[in-house]
Amino acid sequence: MSARDMFYPKGTSFSDADEKAFAREELVFNATEDLLVMLEDLDVSKAELARRLGKSKSYISQILSGSRNMTLGSFSDICFALGFKPEIKIPVKPLEQKNLGWTKVTKHSFAKRESLERPKQIYLAHDQAWSRLKVA
Repeated sequence: MSARDMFYPKGTSFSDADEKAFAREELVFNATEDLLVMLEDLDVSKAELARRLGKSKSYISQILSGSRNMTLGSFSDICFALGFKPEIKIPVKPLEQKNLGWTKVTKHSFAKRESLERPKQIYLAHDQAWSRLKVA
């Protein structure tokens, strides 16, 4: 069960930034949970894993709790220390993209007078939910 399912009613619409954050947290949770299950199945303690990796037990606890960022390199090291080769699968079918909210804006250059007469068109990504957040 994901945080989205636990805290929001079914059918709640989320911004692209929220979807990205949920996907990130779900990936971290699933990777660390899979490693914890593997540790349990192999009857390997965190202290033993730390010894095999030449790391401290607190480092292993931080990695497996998600409080410390786990790189692909450290993920690979942990997998090999447990006796298996890591594998990551990326889906072939891309995610369905929502409207990215591109907003047309005009940029003026004040270096030359003629640039004011012919403004350049540029496009900026704009997330409406993010723009409503108050920043100190």
